[in-house]
Amino acid sequence: MRRRLHLFSLSLFLIALLYDLVVWGAVPVLDEVGASIAGSARREAPLAATYIALGAPLDEAVPLLQSLGRSRLTAALSESFDRIGEDKTVAMDLVLGPAWNNQHRWIKTMYWAPPGLLLLTFVLWLRRPRPVRTLADR
Repeated sequence: MRRRLHLFSLSLFLIALLYDLVVWGAVPVLDEVGASIAGSARREAPLAATYIALGAPLDEAVPLLQSLGRSRLTAALSESFDRIGEDKTVAMDLVLGPAWNNQHRWIKTMYWAPPGLLLLTFVLWLRRPRPVRTLADR
């Protein structure tokens, strides 16, 4: 098991990345505040901007993923829609700020999961057990 721990971590990384691409890729199609959040992400949050840029084509290609991402974002961020509508510059501050509900907390956790899991995968790959070779085996 320890020999393949880096593969398990890589699997978790890919799952978290796919989740982020689906959810953040639905930001541009949010009715009231999508453009504000996307613009704020381009200015202030390069990781979110990357998720949006890579996830939007994926969500456009599969409408079911787009509706899933939109529903997750609406459930998580609906409390901030009025404030984002009033002041477009605070969008990412509100999205990545203190959590309002469990869905918002989950989106923030998953936002930071891929970079952390990628680093963990790299460390586990470097520390994976390797066979010991002796001079007698030659």
